[in-house]
Amino acid sequence: MDATNMYPYGSHPIRSGYLQDVSTIVTIIPRTMVEVKYFFVDYGISSYFPPGSQARLVIGTEGRDQDVPELSDDVTYDPFKVDIFTIGNELRQLFCDVCLSTPSIP
Repeated sequence: MDATNMYPYGSHPIRSGYLQDVSTIVTIIPRTMVEVKYFFVDYGISSYFPPGSQARLVIGTEGRDQDVPELSDDVTYDPFKVDIFTIGNELRQLFCDVCLSTPSIP
């Protein structure tokens, strides 16, 4: 989450309730009143591709989302497509949970 807009004067990296001087209480704008960006990341299965690299295929079965059909220790696959599948699967599960927990209107 990039909460920069919530903290117009910044904040201390460890004592987040205070400014950099660690004595002034921070001003916080509620996230409902400013734009906040959210990011999905999973550095545990990241792959590095140097700039200009033509090789973009990987192998491996590690990862948070074990529903990904491409995961393999033997057959190479495109990790970028796995990222798209993973975020889509996460959003699908999130919205399905919301739909299932919301009472239906007759």
